[in-house]
Amino acid sequence: MESELKPPDLGEAQKDSISPRGSAAETLFDSEQPELHEALPSSVTTAGETAALDETRASNVAVLSEKKLDSDWDVFVAACQSGDLAKVKELISSAAVAATDSCEEGITGLHWAAINNRLSVVKYLVENEHSRAEVNVVGGQLAASPLHWACRGGLVYVVDYFLSETNADPTIKDSQSYNALHLAVLSSNITMIAYIILRCVVGHKSIYIDEPDLINCTPLHWAAYQGDILSVNILLRYGSDVSKIDKNLMTPLHWAFIRGNKHVLAILEEAGSDIFLKNDAGKDSFAVAKDMKCVELWEKNRNWEKNTHLVSARTWKAVTFFAPYVGYAIPKLVGSAVIVIFSVFLLQKFAFPVFIPKDTSTFQSPLMSGVFSGTAFWCIVTFFFAILPKVISKRFFTSMVLIGCIYIFSYCFYKSMMINPGYVPVPADTSIIFKDIKELIALGKFDTEHFCIHTFNRRPLRSKYSRISKQLVARFDHYCPWIYNDVGVRNHKVFITFVYSLTVATFLYTALAKKYFDVYAESMDNESDVKDLCRFLSDDMCLGYTNSHFIFNIVIWSCFQCIWILFLVVTQTLQIFKGLTTVEFTKLNRAITSPSFTHSTVPRDFQETTGATGSASTGPPSPSPHAHDGFSVFKKLLGLDQFIMTVKVALLSLFVKTTKSHQYTTIESFDIPSDFGWKQNWLDFWFLGDTEWRNLFRLPINGENNLNGKAVDYYKLYHYPAKHTGVEAV
Repeated sequence: MESELKPPDLGEAQKDSISPRGSAAETLFDSEQPELHEALPSSVTTAGETAALDETRASNVAVLSEKKLDSDWDVFVAACQSGDLAKVKELISSAAVAATDSCEEGITGLHWAAINNRLSVVKYLVENEHSRAEVNVVGGQLAASPLHWACRGGLVYVVDYFLSETNADPTIKDSQSYNALHLAVLSSNITMIAYIILRCVVGHKSIYIDEPDLINCTPLHWAAYQGDILSVNILLRYGSDVSKIDKNLMTPLHWAFIRGNKHVLAILEEAGSDIFLKNDAGKDSFAVAKDMKCVELWEKNRNWEKNTHLVSARTWKAVTFFAPYVGYAIPKLVGSAVIVIFSVFLLQKFAFPVFIPKDTSTFQSPLMSGVFSGTAFWCIVTFFFAILPKVISKRFFTSMVLIGCIYIFSYCFYKSMMINPGYVPVPADTSIIFKDIKELIALGKFDTEHFCIHTFNRRPLRSKYSRISKQLVARFDHYCPWIYNDVGVRNHKVFITFVYSLTVATFLYTALAKKYFDVYAESMDNESDVKDLCRFLSDDMCLGYTNSHFIFNIVIWSCFQCIWILFLVVTQTLQIFKGLTTVEFTKLNRAITSPSFTHSTVPRDFQETTGATGSASTGPPSPSPHAHDGFSVFKKLLGLDQFIMTVKVALLSLFVKTTKSHQYTTIESFDIPSDFGWKQNWLDFWFLGDTEWRNLFRLPINGENNLNGKAVDYYKLYHYPAKHTGVEAV
């Protein structure tokens, strides 16, 4: 049956297609090691290729249905592949075929139903009263069981049924000595790997995490070969050994050079890989890197030199944070800029490599928070010791308001930076993690949208994994380099208070500084000379430039920083009114132009077999732009990207309302589950508990916060509260 979906087989064409790339691969795996080539897996399926695989399966079934079926067996196989449960029941109940029947290679209908993710057919073949399929029967060129086929396809729900409801044995090995864990790793489906590890490796302890295959490769070898950082991370997390060698004396690090993924190379080296260990060809990691033409990459990522830094990472962080304080003290603006640029260069050269990963942006260091706090520090110093004594008699009320704002934004800045933003606790007991997985499977929601594959948490609604803090943050809004912290459920309110009070303080400081400069104008007679000196400045600012360089510099720099503050005020305020976080608003903006996509292996017949509502994907993944040019970084730093996005969405909504056009999708056309009307959203953000003044100043102890007028725990928020009838979001 040429059109049928083939099992995970190693035909010659498949071996050729999966063989390592180019002449460098031939140098690494020379002709004296033919068995290594022969043992390479068939068409490794990555998460990004799964959608294409589903389309291939569908087309295979379509072609098969058009082909003339000559026997009951052919009809039975076609029905198992397509998920035609009625036809399968008809053939089994009439004894036209038995569930135990197989082709010449030993492949049964259960194999075909399993690999095509037909859960209802799988259940019927195993549980029917006429003839029950044997779940541990092996077939095909690789002598693999239906469980093997499902693991190789990354089909979590079918695998869960086999292991939970039948006596399927995950320790059985195929002809290449692959067990369920090997095949799960080869599927590149991280949820499949997590399930097998938590159930079979950690839970039942039926599988050894470093079980060797026919050529002594462990699952970590294959994960490294595929360049799959998620698989490598989870295997290392649960104890996989980086020092294991295959029959050619090659470690996972050697295999990682085939794909040349810099993150995989780095994590394997950090986990303790011996970079000087030689394989049977006498080549260490440096020689292998040369053969694979990735010497530059390996040199860039090398971290094997012992940490000989005389200064600790904590000290370098403090130096980075306080460095801008020194630069601002230089009176002349040009001199200050030169000092700051030179300081940043020194920090990047000596400080950053100690406490932040390679290829990490400077904005993920304490530098930007030091830039802001340094500005604020010198503004406060100049205000209290220079400006206030001169202007308090004329601007008493304004001065008092500014003092109040200084206290508020200083306190809120400290709290925003130092407080836990809302890290979702990670269960210490793996049985709790697996229980969460089982609950998600029962709901048809075991995917990366509902389960964090970095922290192994069930993901609460509105949470997001932060790549800066390496934590799952509840009601994650964004990472702010100006406070050197994530903004989440616990510090969002103090962050917004900080931004609002800082905005007021900046305008008041500028106004009082200009009044301070006027003091000089009253005592000077040569105003014409001043005007000739600086034609593009007002009289008071010109006097400040000529007579008070330092305060003038601080005023100009404060006004510049006010740009990102104003952008932030506008975007954050509008998002709060709509009940959205920055992450949610960004996703919504993308959804306006393209549909979202979450990879899922929920069977199409899952709802029929369980009654639950799955979240199967129906379309291709939408592109996720990740621009890294300098202007993009600058826009993100100032919040200009979010501001532009907000203006674009607002103008589009206004255009549709005024023109009555239905050609464009607007934000109002989406049902936002967290939007309960602008007034309720605003109250939910500021009040914790009942709408009382004392609750305005309360901060969350854990993950509690208001949603639709009621306190909810964002650490365990898995369902949105119902919206009141008649309430329409604005």
